Amino acid sequence: EGLRFFAVAAEHNLLVSLALPPKWQPALRQLARHYPSVPLLCHHMGLVRVGEDENLRQILASAQMPNIYIKLSGQYYASRVGWDFPNADTQPIVRALYNAYGPARLLWGSDYPVVRSAMTYEQALEVFRTHCTFVSEADKTLILGENLNRLLAHAGR
Repeated sequence: EGLRFFAVAAEHNLLVSLALPPKWQPALRQLARHYPSVPLLCHHMGLVRVGEDENLRQILASAQMPNIYIKLSGQYYASRVGWDFPNADTQPIVRALYNAYGPARLLWGSDYPVVRSAMTYEQALEVFRTHCTFVSEADKTLILGENLNRLLAHAGR
């Protein structure tokens, strides 16, 4: 039934948004190969946490598949210091994802409404917009909305 779901997503040009742990990245890569027209969006930076180097390697390996995308959201989940704005210890993860996936396959997300238990919506935005100084302003424009607009414009056609 799961494969049928992805076949239907391919048939209807749908985006598949997934919250899956890093250990499922090899299976995700297989799906990406089998359904190359289906954009696969991983939530919350692939659910990696600071210090989980092997998990990060799995997520970075998935960058080889052009239809796998990463949502830059929930950085407070990844942080070792917990709910401490701006979650500076997660910046190396964001940088690694940016370098591996490039700006065209990253999408910002707020994690609203859950984010309200950790920070304000504005802080969730500023974690990326202000504190990811290694991302160019042009690339931030892509990540903060243009990439999602492009994916959604293609969906359902």
